[in-house]
Amino acid sequence: MKIDLHTHSILSDGTCEPKEIVDKAKSIGLDCLSITDHDCIRANVEVGEYAASLGIQYVNGVELSTYSNQEIHILGYCFDEDNAQLLDKLNYFEKKRRERAETILDRLFDVGVKLDRDKLPTDSASVGRLHIAKLMVNEGYAANVSEAFDRYLGPKGKAYFPSKRITPMQGVELISKAHGLAVIAHPSRLVQRNLLSSLIDGLKPFGLEGVEAYYPTHDDGLRGMLLSLAKRHKLIATGGSDFHGENRNVELGSVNYNLDAYTASKLGIKITK
Repeated sequence: MKIDLHTHSILSDGTCEPKEIVDKAKSIGLDCLSITDHDCIRANVEVGEYAASLGIQYVNGVELSTYSNQEIHILGYCFDEDNAQLLDKLNYFEKKRRERAETILDRLFDVGVKLDRDKLPTDSASVGRLHIAKLMVNEGYAANVSEAFDRYLGPKGKAYFPSKRITPMQGVELISKAHGLAVIAHPSRLVQRNLLSSLIDGLKPFGLEGVEAYYPTHDDGLRGMLLSLAKRHKLIATGGSDFHGENRNVELGSVNYNLDAYTASKLGIKITK
């Protein structure tokens, strides 16, 4: 069974329309898909029924950007898309991202980088530094995205402005209260810093349900460790490519995700083969 539970559309920082991702999924034989845009759930409304019409099981998804000493992303699945608290918070995130982008553009202008603001995407709920970096490249102010971040947009850059984010506990609780399943995304850095086990212990009381065990940068050893950790803590083990279209050199459905029965039952996925 071919599954990808971590993808991004143009509604956040990907380059494909939501339905385009579904069409790609169909063309490569994906059986199950989730679009997990950053702090945005609009793709789920657009493609849930469309995916089903093509014979693809669809799991609604989101990826929340949280911060506590370091950036920690929380994936959410199977939540109530009409939950008022979740919708209010996502609207707040979108507003704050746009305010931050405007502040960064003002700071860039002050150091001589005069960008055409009208060229930033208007359909993205999570417009941010990557969009600005790509615009800088397109308008000749940076040779590539890395240079734009190094010189201007990163923490030591001339136009850096910090974002205001919720904590991982708040993110997990937000998903849990919307009757969803909260999952720690791409945890390799947390493993490297020996922080994952303590983070799991701290987040479980707030509703943590899983950890992303299958990911493009996870080797067999790390994957095995994460699967053992998930089993020990009675967590689901999710997986996906973190597909971003042209913004990241990773193909849709490229992660070999071995879905276990417990995770499938929690996510409502029917194992077909």
